[in-house]
Amino acid sequence: MASQTIEKQISRLDIFPNHYQVLSRQRGIKRALFTALPFIPRHIYFPLLYELKTSFRRLISFNKTSFNRHKSDQNLLVNIGCGQTGKPGWVNVDIDQFPGVNCVYDCRKCLPFTDGSVKGIFTEHFFEHLDYTEEAPYFLSHCYRVLKSGGVLRIIVPDAEKYLRAYCEDGWEKLSQIRPLDSDRSDFYFGSQYNTKMELVNVVFRQYFDHKFAYDYATLEFLLYKYGFSAVYRQDFGRSRMNELTIDQAIRASESLYVEAVK
Repeated sequence: MASQTIEKQISRLDIFPNHYQVLSRQRGIKRALFTALPFIPRHIYFPLLYELKTSFRRLISFNKTSFNRHKSDQNLLVNIGCGQTGKPGWVNVDIDQFPGVNCVYDCRKCLPFTDGSVKGIFTEHFFEHLDYTEEAPYFLSHCYRVLKSGGVLRIIVPDAEKYLRAYCEDGWEKLSQIRPLDSDRSDFYFGSQYNTKMELVNVVFRQYFDHKFAYDYATLEFLLYKYGFSAVYRQDFGRSRMNELTIDQAIRASESLYVEAVK
């Protein structure tokens, strides 16, 4: 009885993923599904649900058709984890069937392209979603495999060093320059209102269960050399060794680290 009273009286933290705020807005079947497993913590339930959904899609997409579709193609431009920003003339890859996605595929362990058939790979705010030890090595190795000699891999991720330097500054000014915040410190992307700077850092670096690792330039440089690339460069928004790869989202520029690797 006492625990039920506390459950009703407790003041909820309005921090992404805002489970209780989301629950309060749900009705009907969605609300029932949201509360269907009260004894399983939501921080376990939702990642498990996501992985089951992804596994099902992986079973569907991981077949010869995915590889055969581009078997004879050469000089491909590939946008991995494109979401809703797929580009005409590109192979736009995502695990979800967003508008513009023309290759539904889980890229965490493999890429559906033949050796040396790709001239450029662009991936923006996807690489941090890969597990550092179990998935990043596979992904980078396959990027190297499918790129032609002289091909370029452009990786864009949240810049952990930039965030940590801003965290160490007094006040919120530096962090607000990196992460768009409203006047009440509400997150532009998620709507969460931050009480402390460490709350913001945790949301950025973890993004609930989505983000698996935080990167600085030194770490990305180390990985790219380790998995075969011959040259690694730190770049800026809209600047690339291959003009076609400058399809960066301006809205992500303030918080992003831009790195390119050449095969």
